[in-house]
Amino acid sequence: MVMEKAAVKVLERLPKNLVSRAFGVVSEVELPRPIQKVVNSSFAELAGINVDEGERNPREYDSLNAYFTRRLRSGARHIESQQADTLVSPVDGKVGAFGNINAGTLLQAKGRTYRLLDLVDSAEEAARFDGGAFITIYLSPRDYHRIHAPVAGQVDAVSYIPGYLFPVNPFAVRNIDELFAVNERLISYLATEKLGRVGVVKVGATCVGRIGLAFDGFETNGTFRRREDFSPREDLHVDHGDELGVFNLGSTVILLISEPTFRFREDLRFGDVVRLGERLGAIEG
Repeated sequence: MVMEKAAVKVLERLPKNLVSRAFGVVSEVELPRPIQKVVNSSFAELAGINVDEGERNPREYDSLNAYFTRRLRSGARHIESQQADTLVSPVDGKVGAFGNINAGTLLQAKGRTYRLLDLVDSAEEAARFDGGAFITIYLSPRDYHRIHAPVAGQVDAVSYIPGYLFPVNPFAVRNIDELFAVNERLISYLATEKLGRVGVVKVGATCVGRIGLAFDGFETNGTFRRREDFSPREDLHVDHGDELGVFNLGSTVILLISEPTFRFREDLRFGDVVRLGERLGAIEG
């Protein structure tokens, strides 16, 4: 316990946003081809990445960040359902927590909660999701880092909320109060046919140089950071599995579902590893 508290103090004093921007710059440096091949292949081996799933071999990417943000080869993932009342995983990752949003509160970890209002930084949006459901999915460095639509709908709003860049690994989740509500967030909101409003909250983390959108040039963690809200083009409709954005390295996605009759599938458990396109739940009945 003493060691964990000391580690948290170190994290609090670390200039996390500056470190993350610097890491982002370094990761984009294109080294001489023979060296870059070794760097990319070594990272893939150390992280335990399944190189057969990538669009290309690690040795073919021009920088480490280009490999971090790789696309998957065609057919590497299957979207299990295209039903309007069904939610699928938007990423590869590990389930940290899920459940109902009760009295505007979400579970972070055992013994720790945080407020929906603090997460979305909007009383209007918080009111829409209260009484609904949420799920938190953590992406490790070994995972595929692109984020996809968990359901079909129209992307009608985006919010960028500046914040810290604490790590979002299991240690940090257990020890840092309101972690997801104090870290940097980029939220895409979808208006859907059956699930009501769905929020895809992309949470920044240490060494995530930035978060980008697939449908807009906006990127997080710039030098001058300020709260921003904007609407994408009016006809921006996505289907289950369409790309929404990308993490540079790894982080966490939190899904918010406003429909109160939505239920997660019965066999889903904390700590489960889920894959892009895997069915998470649907409207009850």
